[in-house]
Amino acid sequence: MSQVSIPQEYFKAGKIAGEVREAVRKRSLLGMSLLEICNFVEGMSRQKGAEPAFPCCVSINSTAAHYSALLENEYVLKEGDIIKIDMGSHINGYLVDTAITMSYNPEYDSLVQATETSLNAAIKAAKEDVPVGYIGKVIEDTAKSWGFKTISNLSGHSIEQYRIHAGVSIPNVWISANSKLKANTIYAIEPFLTVPEGAGYVVEGSAKPIYAMSSRKKTNDKKLDEVVDEIWNTRRTLPFTPRWYWDKFPKAELSKMLDKLVKMRIFRVYPDLIEARGGFVAQFEHTIVPTSTGAIVLTQA
Repeated sequence: MSQVSIPQEYFKAGKIAGEVREAVRKRSLLGMSLLEICNFVEGMSRQKGAEPAFPCCVSINSTAAHYSALLENEYVLKEGDIIKIDMGSHINGYLVDTAITMSYNPEYDSLVQATETSLNAAIKAAKEDVPVGYIGKVIEDTAKSWGFKTISNLSGHSIEQYRIHAGVSIPNVWISANSKLKANTIYAIEPFLTVPEGAGYVVEGSAKPIYAMSSRKKTNDKKLDEVVDEIWNTRRTLPFTPRWYWDKFPKAELSKMLDKLVKMRIFRVYPDLIEARGGFVAQFEHTIVPTSTGAIVLTQA
């Protein structure tokens, strides 16, 4: 494998995220609330020496992505569900992103297996100068060979310090694109697959579980400025969940302030994303660094 020149924090964060992911994989989550799962994942990352790169996402069944626990009396995982656990760790803003799907419904075991197989095929194909559209083709072809569809409007992404989505998309379908994988650049590859009767794309839901700062500026409102300063000091531009700040701001008041800050375009909100026809969705993800001879997987356990 050729020499890689990236900050060591990526390797440290990757090891931590991989260890947390595998600890989740080995554990039965049945009977746990989504809040308990999020606290378990985020807490373990902190115990191992990294902050969460974003709120742990716990997307159930046809919810594909961007759902994180919002309430104390959150949904409890039960038999018949499949759950996508999307997690990340960062050290000084150098972040990684990884995900697994856990099935408690035998009907969807093959969907889960096909999705992980698609990820492994994509990683095997990934190296320096490979077009991102080819990675999408590998994912799409693998999904079809199992009889499933990819989610066409969800994609992997390049990563930079304090930037989870750094501008380059890694599609889950074939596209004609000029972008190629670059050496010493960080990418997350994340296939999302759904059932044949699914629409193959997602739409926005009504939940607003995740926010991020998009522009730091004064609002001329003391309370709003306190929120902005708190987020900047603790997260910079990384995504956050309101529940992390319930000890500093009253819940109802914080919700209203966040809405105001979104309208002022200081923050942006990430709503949950749902398969358009209600098809169950599975996801797997690793963070990689392409080299001339292949890909280094940063998020191995």
